[in-house]
Amino acid sequence: MPRAKEHLNKPVISTSDGKMLGKVKEVYFDPKLTKVTAVSLGSSGLLRRKTMLIDRSQVQLCGIDTWLVSSGDVVASPENIFGAREFIAASELRGREIVSEGGTSIATVDDVILDGDCNVRGFTLGKTPPGPLADRKAIALSAITSTGSKTVPMTTILTLAELTDIGTY
Repeated sequence: MPRAKEHLNKPVISTSDGKMLGKVKEVYFDPKLTKVTAVSLGSSGLLRRKTMLIDRSQVQLCGIDTWLVSSGDVVASPENIFGAREFIAASELRGREIVSEGGTSIATVDDVILDGDCNVRGFTLGKTPPGPLADRKAIALSAITSTGSKTVPMTTILTLAELTDIGTY
């Protein structure tokens, strides 16, 4: 299964004219971290830099080699995409702490594991103490009870995290 980092710098191509619209610079998720909601092509403009996004609903294929969209006019500013203020960037998740329900530090998020439809399956782990999660180096999304925030760690039920297999990634 691909990880969010593996989608960075992949070309985004319009199927209507074959034009490359840019490269994926950031991957965004919904607030519950269940799916990709948008990708960023970076910023445009010299004086007033504007982030340019493509809503996931406009993506025909989020392939490991390229992303396909129907046309070039699917690129929009965040103000024109419903809910964009609540989107969570993959880069914001890297380093986020994961704790047990009792508050014990379990690991940190290294990356997001996706399936072929760009749904979140789980997270690869950075710093982990010795144990089953350290051996697996991943945790399934279904074992996460709270996704946390920039200042609040994710929470998991440790026994569920240790028992839930995420599959091959």
